[in-house]
Amino acid sequence: MIFANVNDDRLNLLEKELKDAKNVKWYKRLMIIQLSSQGKTVKQLAKDFNVCQASIRDYIKRYNTGELQTLRRQNSNGRPHKTKLTKAQWEELLHQSPCQFEKLNTGARNWTQKLLVDYCSQYLDAKMSQSSISMLMKRLDIRWNRGKLKVTSLVPPSNGRTEPDPLYILKRERVDELKKKQSQGH
Repeated sequence: MIFANVNDDRLNLLEKELKDAKNVKWYKRLMIIQLSSQGKTVKQLAKDFNVCQASIRDYIKRYNTGELQTLRRQNSNGRPHKTKLTKAQWEELLHQSPCQFEKLNTGARNWTQKLLVDYCSQYLDAKMSQSSISMLMKRLDIRWNRGKLKVTSLVPPSNGRTEPDPLYILKRERVDELKKKQSQGH
């Protein structure tokens, strides 16, 4: 049998935390620990709180090893994304026009989250949702704003086909220089 080990010092902290708890799930965990320390079995707690016995044991073990700090739920960012692109690679991709990627089958000149989902699926063999694209961009600190006219690596279609712009690199460097001057206050 496993029970929560709550001595007098821990009991004061536990009671204070119970009194101050605002989150229902946190309060429930604290009550499980308190009742376990008073002799309630894992089986009884699981039935009373409608929680599986494995979770009750996990709460007790975590509390016994590190008190309240380890009992708290640790937020995770979820499963790691399957893409291995760096921030620089994502930024380079976003500087290109989606219409130049044949598999996307689009005439769009600006990226949307849906197009990025399609790109990941078609070119990176990675399934991602629009929300995971959004979180990825936030984590990489890539600003996702309303579409703006950008210097792209394509020239406007002549005779119905987009073609690579031979001056793209020069234009991109010039735009970067102007942004740098603007941020320096010149």
